[in-house]
Amino acid sequence: MNQSQPRFAGRPEILRPTFENWIATPDPFPAHSDYTVKTVWTRYARNGFEWDIRGTLFIPAVEAMPGVGFTLLHGGAGSEMECVETPDGRPGLAALLAERGYRSLSISFPGHLPLSGEWTDSVETRQPCYLLDQALPDKEIARRNLACTYNTIVQGAAQLADEHMAGYEVVSFGHSTGGPMSISLQRFAKRFKLMGIAGWGSGGPDGWSRERMEMTKKDPDAGSKPIGSVARRTVESFRRSGYEDDLDLTPWGPAERYFDWAFKYKAQFKTCLCDNQHGGSVERLLEYSPITGIDRLEYVDHLLDPAPDFLASTPVLLLAGMSDKGHWISGETEHEKLEPFMARKFAQRTPRTRLVIVPRFGHFGFAGAHNEAIVHCWLEALKSGFFSV
Repeated sequence: MNQSQPRFAGRPEILRPTFENWIATPDPFPAHSDYTVKTVWTRYARNGFEWDIRGTLFIPAVEAMPGVGFTLLHGGAGSEMECVETPDGRPGLAALLAERGYRSLSISFPGHLPLSGEWTDSVETRQPCYLLDQALPDKEIARRNLACTYNTIVQGAAQLADEHMAGYEVVSFGHSTGGPMSISLQRFAKRFKLMGIAGWGSGGPDGWSRERMEMTKKDPDAGSKPIGSVARRTVESFRRSGYEDDLDLTPWGPAERYFDWAFKYKAQFKTCLCDNQHGGSVERLLEYSPITGIDRLEYVDHLLDPAPDFLASTPVLLLAGMSDKGHWISGETEHEKLEPFMARKFAQRTPRTRLVIVPRFGHFGFAGAHNEAIVHCWLEALKSGFFSV
């Protein structure tokens, strides 16, 4: 599905700090700012439906670098709250950025958080809240589940950012499923400009993930989900996925305590369409169009390479934990591991690519102890001119 040709012959810069050096990463903006917090949302149309998308906007009283801000997208079963606060009540990434003088917008996928900001019904019975001001019948939600495409999510995220980050140069972060989407924001952005891509367990474009699976002799279509299904998160599935870090890195305690917090603040569901698009399951994705009447390209065009001119002017800073099963552990050689694979792909297309391999932390390390080190790393890159082209 890749169309663009590499423009750069460079190799990614790979940094491997010790754990002690990582948690001691200095704060490049030690003079912290007060900030205000707003819940924001907007409505838009795609694929025959109207959709609502919401977020939490952090507005610092004093900007460290006026006109520079961040957008943040969560992973597949999450919500904006993952970057607002940690399960033990410390500031999340968006709040840490605001403390240091950066306007930041943490965005939920459509349907992933009610307007109240908290879920109250059980994970087993909750349904996406695609319109925030009205309840929808189950049959309509089921139809929308097959129409809430990758493009639907990214279009809404870009519109929300257009409304609240207008005129800003933005560093875009997405975790896990949100990683590729954070890169695609530029396709829909009208009033802000992406100046850089930042990551933690973010990977890269879904088409490149499919390419890596093919390279390692894995069938990208083998793990596809049945149309109409919805995956729901449990403590057991969390542990099976290798998402639980050592207790000294999780101030909230074991996985059960994480889920006490997540019950209220994360969707804890992921539709089959979101799973199948992130997994690049082309055979399954082509089955949607005859059912929905939506053009087949809507289901597969996210697998095309990002625009080469965009990549050629956009530096990339990837971070991954060494305990991240999907992004670092999986792969017989470093060449086959997901994050190094993505770093090499980016380095062929972008002016600067840096990959930082962080000891001990796993996939959800962005919420763990010392999460401020991630923000310090991003901001040091900003301050040093890494994102300036």
